[in-house]
Amino acid sequence: MSESGFFTLGVSPECYALPHPRLGLPVILLIRRVLCRAFELLRERSFRLSEAKEDAVTAALRAVIENDLRQNGSIPGFNRRTYESVVRQGQVANFDGTRRAKAPDLCFKLRHDECEPQMVLSEFDAMFVECKPVDRKHFAGSDYCDDGLIRFVVGDYAWAMQEAMMLAYARDDRTVAGHLIPAMSELRRMTLLATIRLPQPCGAPDAAAISKAEGVHISRHRRSFSWPDGKGPATDITIYHLWHDCG
Repeated sequence: MSESGFFTLGVSPECYALPHPRLGLPVILLIRRVLCRAFELLRERSFRLSEAKEDAVTAALRAVIENDLRQNGSIPGFNRRTYESVVRQGQVANFDGTRRAKAPDLCFKLRHDECEPQMVLSEFDAMFVECKPVDRKHFAGSDYCDDGLIRFVVGDYAWAMQEAMMLAYARDDRTVAGHLIPAMSELRRMTLLATIRLPQPCGAPDAAAISKAEGVHISRHRRSFSWPDGKGPATDITIYHLWHDCG
């Protein structure tokens, strides 16, 4: 069996379609509300966001999201009935199965109605979130883009999806306008990320800036790999950028 076929065992090509259906802006904004509330709870519990390392922040976020928010359903639309357990660094394969232990930072998977079968590969149908600190030691270019965002472009993460999310733990007054957009505008990086559209404000009222969180920005990128089972060339991917002030 070819490398690209191992992760579709038991699913014939006619039983799934690529790309998977869009999750849509309402889902994106719900996940944003969940993340913002999780940050609020961490602050209320004196978690040191300004000092904690990337893995510690991500682990703490996941614990609050899973043990508090999904369990008690305090955010309308986000509960055990509508979402599966939020996974941190769960291993998934890349687009052709040559890398079988890729580990996106967070994964939000909606529960589908069992009466309405989905034409998807369930393991790869989710909102995948890559988290990166951005501060004096971690840069919007080399860290956030070249080591984070790139993974969605090359098909390591969210390869079956049309959308994905970058979450920045911003410190030292780092901002999208002042740091991310200039970094992404560099010619070399424009080419590396196959950028079609640089980050722009989402524009939806619920996506506007709030306390400790910048407004949601959206960028778009071309993907150059081909999907398995002769499903054709991968479509472009939309990235939602969420920058949260962890200073």
